[in-house]
Amino acid sequence: MSVLVGFAAIASGLSGILMSLSSRRGAVFEAIREYYQQGDTSEMIAARRKIYSIEEKETVTYLENSREWTEEQSLAAAELCSFFHFWGMMVRKGYLPLWIFKSASGPSIVRLHYLLNDFIKQRRIENNTYYAQDFEYLAEQIKRKYKIYYPIRRRGRKR
Repeated sequence: MSVLVGFAAIASGLSGILMSLSSRRGAVFEAIREYYQQGDTSEMIAARRKIYSIEEKETVTYLENSREWTEEQSLAAAELCSFFHFWGMMVRKGYLPLWIFKSASGPSIVRLHYLLNDFIKQRRIENNTYYAQDFEYLAEQIKRKYKIYYPIRRRGRKR
C-alpha cells in the first residue's frame, strides 16, 4: 500500500511540474503578444516618429541637448523610456525572451536608446538615478547578443 501511495505522490509531483512548465510557456507567449500589441499602437508609432525626427536636425548638438527639445519630443521620450523600461525589466526577470528582439524591433530599440541617451542622463541627474535603467539593460543585451549598433555619422564626426 505504501508503494502505491509513493507512486501516486511521484505522479502528482510530476504532473505539477508539467502543469507549471505549461503555464509558464503560456505566460511567456502572452507577454510576447502583449509586447507587439502595445508597441504597434498609434500612440507608440507617433512617439517613435517624434524621436526619430530629432535625428533629422542639422547638428548633433541638438541630439546631445535634450533641454532644447520640444514639449512633444520630451513627452514622447518619457513615454518610450517608460515602455522599454518595462519590457527590459520583463526580459531581465525572464518573462520575455530576448530572441523576440532579433527582428526589426531590436535595431529600433538600440537606435531609440542612442537617441534618448542624453534625455535619460538628464532625468537621472534631475529626478531618479535609476531612470530607464532596464531600457538601458535591454538595449545593451540586444547589442551584445545580436551585434546591433547604431552609430550616427554627421559632418565627419563618428560616435
